[in-house]
Amino acid sequence: MLAEIKQLLELQRIDDEIADLGAHLASLTAQRARLEERIDAERASVESLQGRLAGLERESRLKNLEVDELDESIREYQHRLDKGIISFKEMEDLRAKIESERVRISRMEDEALELMDLIERTREELVEAERALEEREAQLRAEIERIASGLEETDGKIAGLKAERERLAGGITPYILSQYETLHKKYRDPLAAIVQGTCSGCKLRLSGNTIERAKGGMGVVQCEHCSRILYVD
Repeated sequence: MLAEIKQLLELQRIDDEIADLGAHLASLTAQRARLEERIDAERASVESLQGRLAGLERESRLKNLEVDELDESIREYQHRLDKGIISFKEMEDLRAKIESERVRISRMEDEALELMDLIERTREELVEAERALEEREAQLRAEIERIASGLEETDGKIAGLKAERERLAGGITPYILSQYETLHKKYRDPLAAIVQGTCSGCKLRLSGNTIERAKGGMGVVQCEHCSRILYVD
């Protein structure tokens, strides 16, 4: 086997490893992004519950304020009944208003109690959700840290391989290296073994002349079908 073919095979091995590590890097990056999205989603769920509780508490305050206003109206109507000089018609109207407002207050007080129960249950749910979020986020952050370490390690390996590739490429004849680089843009395996008279890359049968030239080490021989650089194991 020609020395330059051996160099090209080594270059192809390095390129294969760089490609595999690049795919692994992309996979780790995608995993980290998914974990970050899960954290954001779980935080959003807790924030939604916080917003719900705030809304219920605001509704409770407004309801209590309305009850107080109704109670104040009843006292004012009662004072006019007790102290005012009014007609019988006005008296009947005030008594009807007082009765109506008392009915409203009774209904609203029941609603306020139900609302307080709901607020209490929501607070308990929020406390549990916040606790679960803290635990879950700690687990996810630990996983993200593990992935970050993997990314750093993979980046280091790729950098080392690229340096090795640069050193190796520097020792290959520029014309042959250019052939390899052109083919590598098209194929992951620019070099192909001759297997039972066929190119292992495109699987097509080779001419006898091509096979003999490759076996005889007559320079760099390319497949007449796919142009891959051929070699004999």
